[in-house]
Amino acid sequence: MFETARPFLLALAIGLLIGIERERANGDASTEDPLGSRTFTLLALLGAVAAYLESSAMAVVLAAFAGAAILAGYARTRLGPGGSGVGLTTEVAAMATFALGYLTRFDPWMAGMLAVITLAMLALKPRIHQFAKAGIQQKEVGAALTFLVIAFVVLPLLPNHTVDPWNLINPARLWLVLVLIAGVTFGGYIAMRVLGPRWGLPLAGFSAGLVSSTAATLSLAQKCRESAGLTWSASVGIVLANTASAAAQLMLVAAIYPGLVADVLPVIGLPVLLGVAGSSIAIYIRDRSPCDEKVDVGNPLSLRSTLAFASLLALVLVLVSIASRLFGSAGVLVSSAIGGTTDVHAVTIAVANLASAGEITARTGVFAILVAFLTNMVVKMGLAVWAGGARMAPRVWPPLALMMLAAVVGYLIG
Repeated sequence: MFETARPFLLALAIGLLIGIERERANGDASTEDPLGSRTFTLLALLGAVAAYLESSAMAVVLAAFAGAAILAGYARTRLGPGGSGVGLTTEVAAMATFALGYLTRFDPWMAGMLAVITLAMLALKPRIHQFAKAGIQQKEVGAALTFLVIAFVVLPLLPNHTVDPWNLINPARLWLVLVLIAGVTFGGYIAMRVLGPRWGLPLAGFSAGLVSSTAATLSLAQKCRESAGLTWSASVGIVLANTASAAAQLMLVAAIYPGLVADVLPVIGLPVLLGVAGSSIAIYIRDRSPCDEKVDVGNPLSLRSTLAFASLLALVLVLVSIASRLFGSAGVLVSSAIGGTTDVHAVTIAVANLASAGEITARTGVFAILVAFLTNMVVKMGLAVWAGGARMAPRVWPPLALMMLAAVVGYLIG
């Protein structure tokens, strides 16, 4: 009995919640809106009934009736004398409520999720309008459009199979990884703008570390050289950049060869935990005085760097593959050490592809990832001092050295 009644109960809850929100939002209107909480509840129930009848003709009739009732209410309250204009938010929400009620019978989880999203969109109207009119910059619009193109236009067009003689390069899989990292980076940029410059450098370091912790370390150390007052923020940002880079390694392994995650987790997971803990402690004990320096957040999403990363990734894949065929496991380790000096993510993807194809053992793959991680960390420790000055050493070297030690311990106990 409950299984039969569940879609109707869910539809009633969805309609009531959306109706209450609409009635609250329109409470100050001069003209009473006919679409209140009771109407929304009944519309959702009507949608559930239409789905329960399992008749396409009856579903169309009920949908047409609901649409006609909504349009009649719109014409009377919005377009009549003393109407409130041509806003359609409440009416569109009413039709969405009917559709959600219909969906409760076939996919209740999806109906509930979409109802929550609808509620959030309706309730956050003032903030959304404020952000759209005054809180968004032209470069952010361009970055958002760029991300949408690479995610929803380029990705579906790429072949989802290997295209090289070594059966390693899958364009769709590689681009999907880039889309994931670009999305997280863009989200970090937006969070940086929302939180303000006080946490700008640490957050920028974390988001940039997902793409290239080497580049993040270099740029943050340069900011420290420009202003001694940014030493603490830049140091925390560098540690977080390397923490995010290690976390991205786990994400890449999980995306390419999930079977290797359990072996890699101790090696990379321990440094991530240590980096998060150390950064959290540093932030907690930090003097709470606001930062006087204004942080330049830069470009939220660079398509050029994304394409450069794709080219470097493909090159490392080919080099590691050739080395593994010519020199076996030793070639993979040498290639990992060399590749780790520039981009540990590319090495991680190459090694995961080799392990997935059965060309190297899981243990060799984990050791290659460890070698690339250690090499990359040593290079960034040198970069931090070279670009930021000697005062960076006592702030950056200890946490990075501890992360390296944690990686070695994780490999030994793994």
